[in-house]
Amino acid sequence: MPDILSRLGGTRRYRAALRVARAAAAVARRARPRVAATVRENLRLAYGSADRRLVRGVFRHFAEMAVDLAFFDDLFDPSRVDSHFERSGPGWDQFSARARNGAVFVTGHFGNWELYGVALRHHGIPIAPVARPLDGGRMGRWLDRFRRRHGQEVIAKKQALPLALKALRAGRNVAFLNDQAAGRHGIPAPFFGRDVSTFPAPVALARKAGVPLFAGYSTRLGDGIRYRCHAEEVPLEGDDAAMTARLNRILEGYVRACPEQWWWFHRRFKPRRSERAGRAVTPAGVPVS
Repeated sequence: MPDILSRLGGTRRYRAALRVARAAAAVARRARPRVAATVRENLRLAYGSADRRLVRGVFRHFAEMAVDLAFFDDLFDPSRVDSHFERSGPGWDQFSARARNGAVFVTGHFGNWELYGVALRHHGIPIAPVARPLDGGRMGRWLDRFRRRHGQEVIAKKQALPLALKALRAGRNVAFLNDQAAGRHGIPAPFFGRDVSTFPAPVALARKAGVPLFAGYSTRLGDGIRYRCHAEEVPLEGDDAAMTARLNRILEGYVRACPEQWWWFHRRFKPRRSERAGRAVTPAGVPVS
C-alpha cells in the first residue's frame, strides 16, 4: 500500500510538472529567439517551410521528455514494462537470434533517447552508449547517476572506437547517437535531400567486430511514461559510405513519421568548417549565399 500511495503522489507531481514544463516551453520559444530561429530554419531546409504548430510541438515535446526522464524512477513499474515501452519492429526477435555476442545499435536525438536505452535494458539488451563526458554541473551528475542506475556504462566519445571494440569483444552492446554534424571526422551522406557530414564509426565498428548492426528509436505516445520502441536489423551490405547513407535514410524515415520529436535545435545541415570560414552564417550554420 505505501508503494501505491507513493506512486499516486508521484503521478500528481508529474502532471503538475508537465503543466509547468509546457508553459515554460512556450516562454522559451519566445525568450530564446535565436534558438527558435535555428529550429525554423532547420525545418525549412528539411521540408521547404516551417509550420508554426510544428515549431511549437518541438519545444513542447522536449519539455515533456525532460519531465518523463525526471519522474521515471517514481513512475516506472518493472512489472509493467510493456505498458511503458511498447516494442515494434522485427529487431527484438532478430537480436535474440543473431546477437548473442554483442551488437551495435544506432539511434538519434529522437523521442527520448535516454529512455530508449532503459527500454533496451528492460527488454534484455543492456547497452554501453558512446557519448561525450557530461559537464560537472548538477544536471550532468544526475544524468550520469541515472545511466549507471539503469545499467548503462558510458563509453567516452574521445576514445570511442578502441573502448567500443573492447566492449563488443566482451559480449556487450554498443549504442551510438549518430545524428549530429561530424565535421572533418565524417563523410557526406544524404539527409532530407542534403549531404551532411556523418560519422561512419557505427558501420566500421560492426564490420571490424563481426557483429550485427541495428537501428531504432523511441517515440513518446502520451503522458505517463509511454513510448513506442522500435528496433530493426540493418544488413551490412555495401561499403561504409553506402551503409552510412542508408542509416541516414532510416533516421530520416523515423523523423518524418514524428517530426516534432527530433532535436531540430542542432545545426545538422551546416557544412564543414572550411566551407564556412570567413563567411556569414545563418542561425542553422549555413553560409549566407
